[in-house]
Amino acid sequence: MSVKTGTSSVVSPANSCGKNSRVLILGLGNVLLKDEGIGVHVAGELQKLALPHYVEVIDGGTASLDALLLARGIEKLVVIDALRADKEAGTIYKARLKTEERDKLEQIFNGYSKISLHQMGLVDALAVAERMNCAPKEIIIIGVEPKEIDYGLELTQQVKQRLAEIVNTVLEEIKDAFHTK
Repeated sequence: MSVKTGTSSVVSPANSCGKNSRVLILGLGNVLLKDEGIGVHVAGELQKLALPHYVEVIDGGTASLDALLLARGIEKLVVIDALRADKEAGTIYKARLKTEERDKLEQIFNGYSKISLHQMGLVDALAVAERMNCAPKEIIIIGVEPKEIDYGLELTQQVKQRLAEIVNTVLEEIKDAFHTK
């Protein structure tokens, strides 16, 4: 797992866990399976940018997420992952949820849209964080329709062409995450 935070003088508030609030951008996926690794590829692109100090980018890969979301002052969670909904390859989906709408997250990752086990790991991790009053207040899921999920390290051309747009979608989500004093 790799982590990069930016540098900025923005002050962020404390949340119910008693730590400074942050925005966590979590790129999920398996880079060994072409488009299934889109979240990791997006995280890699974001790690090259100078982001505000309260923004943390994590290449979550296919790791277990339980420990990741606990004991962190996360105000806003942005998750990027492959999400199959039988649309054109590279289609970008976005869902904005409040913590109390976590059941909707289960619906998003249920049935035909579920691609990999780490998506349910995210739902479980959020449930644990919620019970400990440390869940992020806002969860944004950015899903990308894969063209191909098969052995290979590269994204397909259709998904790769949308990479900059996906990065910009994430940047829009964090643009005014916290107001400065």
